[in-house]
Amino acid sequence: MGLLNPGALIFFAIVPALVLAYLARERPARIVVSSVLAFRALHAMRKERFGGWPKLDWTFFVELLILILAVLATARPYLIRHGNPIAIVLDNSARMQAQTRDRTTRFEQARKETDAMLSNTDASTVALYLTAPQPHEVNGAALAPTDAHFQIAAAQASDAPTDPAAVANLLGELSSSGRVSKVIFASSRPLAPPAPPRIDAITVGDPIDNFAIGSFTLRRETFGADALHARLTVANFSPKPADIGVTVSGDDQPLGTAKTSLGPRETGVVEFPSLGPAKIYKAELSPSDGFPLDNIAYATAGSVKTVSILFVSPHPADAQGLDSIPGVTVTAKSPDAFTPADLNDIDLAIFEFAAPKELPTVNSMLVMPPGSDPIFGFNSTSLPTVQITRWNPIDPLTDAVNFRLLNIREGEVFGTHPWMESVVDGAGGSLLLRGERQGHRFVATGFNPFPYLGKRNLPMSIITLNALGYLAGVGANSGGYRTGEPWLVPAGVHDVMVPSGKEFSARPGTLFTEVAAQGIYQLIGPGKQVTLRAINLADLTTSDFENVPPLKIESAKTMALPESLNQQSPLTAYLLAAILALLALEAMLLYRRRRGPLEA
Repeated sequence: MGLLNPGALIFFAIVPALVLAYLARERPARIVVSSVLAFRALHAMRKERFGGWPKLDWTFFVELLILILAVLATARPYLIRHGNPIAIVLDNSARMQAQTRDRTTRFEQARKETDAMLSNTDASTVALYLTAPQPHEVNGAALAPTDAHFQIAAAQASDAPTDPAAVANLLGELSSSGRVSKVIFASSRPLAPPAPPRIDAITVGDPIDNFAIGSFTLRRETFGADALHARLTVANFSPKPADIGVTVSGDDQPLGTAKTSLGPRETGVVEFPSLGPAKIYKAELSPSDGFPLDNIAYATAGSVKTVSILFVSPHPADAQGLDSIPGVTVTAKSPDAFTPADLNDIDLAIFEFAAPKELPTVNSMLVMPPGSDPIFGFNSTSLPTVQITRWNPIDPLTDAVNFRLLNIREGEVFGTHPWMESVVDGAGGSLLLRGERQGHRFVATGFNPFPYLGKRNLPMSIITLNALGYLAGVGANSGGYRTGEPWLVPAGVHDVMVPSGKEFSARPGTLFTEVAAQGIYQLIGPGKQVTLRAINLADLTTSDFENVPPLKIESAKTMALPESLNQQSPLTAYLLAAILALLALEAMLLYRRRRGPLEA
């Protein structure tokens, strides 16, 4: 206990004044009166004297207590309460949607047990964290225990898988820091022993047999054909063989059914060679199990996406041939006519023998850029003959390229770049660079792959297609988007509607992060034009409930709680309330007290 204004205790010196007031006694006198009226008149003119023992009735003690409380209130006393902040990490990832034996979900059970454990603590504040799509603090600030109960009840499970490394890092940081006294972790994933002493783990759910769709992709066998080829990856996560059935519907109309037999813990493929045209395709797996999220997957017919390209070059004719690539539209401009506003409605840009004056706001390819460019800072050297010495065989830019057949007559090599890495090297430096900056992809070539000649120069054409596919973020399939993984907003899109019907504003070239739900997303462009995009769980690691690696938390030195967590609880308000109550009690009793008989 302490006082914020101890100097106010000097006012205790006025307490004796109250005693002096009670020493004033009425001088007794015998008076003969002829009537009560005269008595009362003389009584008003009575005299007082000091001396003798004071008459200390109950009002004295009440007033003395009021005076003492008033002095104490002026001194502003307080109690020191030791703070007990705790943290709760609630796993809301897709795996928590699996059902338990009592037919509730693991997430519902985790919420219930977490709420009960919180009720049994004397927490002063609660920092509540959810794990999916990435670990984040609810409300971004500590909560009062009553608010924490409400937030736990309102929390929802996500369709996105969790990042085990990020969760382990969060738990390690919370358990070793001096910010919280205890961490409650509720999840279906156990902790590897030894767990830090500050962590109280709640583990829910038992291993269950599960059948899952791993991926659902569509492709066109020939460009322009209406029929699509569907390919699904399915898995049997159970200890015994199973017959797996898959039904595919298009726009809610059944299109085909297929079956496959899988052994214990085996993964297989189900294919539909020719599906009829539809906007939205839905695959459903049977038999059903305790984790319905991975029994359904979606795909859209937009497997061959139209990619808009801006070709900036002093030789616009070099853009000829690009429009022969299926799903590509090209606009050519000279460097003098180019402005940054030209990038607003395109998917990617190609700068041939030129470079922009500021970092492009879209993914871009730079072909033999000038070495004096201040934005990218290329250090290049011209060569009359280019000889390829090394390439990365597993890079998306080099996929299926036979470099031994590639003949480059002239070009330039790059020196070491500060943020772009080399994919193909030539004698004296790099021939092909790629990297990311401010959320955008960039490719730089020391040779000129244009004009695009198709089969007439197949190795170079494959490099061109690989580069455009890497920059556009478009593959051959339509099922490459997963819950929890952000993606670039395409050109012209200004809003995105998620499966719940909620609409978010979007800006082309930026990452869209509201991807926690599985289903169909509507990308809204000019004139309310809508492009559909399918987002699926597509994570067989999440679907495996028999093999769940425990979280390993690196041990770290646990810091003690600082004294700054102690809280001062002021008592002034309680003292003032007591004073008011005593004054009211005294006034009420004095009002009701009857006057005694007057002495004659």
